Amino acid sequence: MLKNLILYTSLLLAVTSCNSHSTAEKADNPLDGGRYFLENYMQGDMIKAQQYLFVDAKNQAFFDQMTKDYFAMDKEGRMQTRQAPIQIDEVKALDAKASVIYYENSNDKVQRWIKVIETPDGWKVDLKFSYGPKL
Repeated sequence: MLKNLILYTSLLLAVTSCNSHSTAEKADNPLDGGRYFLENYMQGDMIKAQQYLFVDAKNQAFFDQMTKDYFAMDKEGRMQTRQAPIQIDEVKALDAKASVIYYENSNDKVQRWIKVIETPDGWKVDLKFSYGPKL
């Protein structure tokens, strides 16, 4: 009886944790797609941040490196990143399905940019363009 209860509880937890990954709000515009990605990343919620990532091998490699860099920071560095507000400097539409968001955070005041593209699942971040020349 106890063995069945443990098995049932484990199964219930596994199913619940699988369903919790789909709680991310769909980004209906480029600003939301970029903002949701950045906010979740800066909070250290990589599972949610990844839901706003355009999926391909290069993007995944960039995201994995960003995640590694985030967790390589000491506890104080991660706390400062979590508390740093994001300042959106400009949203520049490249065309109807792609925009670039120029932003910085108050932690380091370095201007960065991310490209956000429209997909059937909402607006997603395409990191390949964040590591190239400024558009």
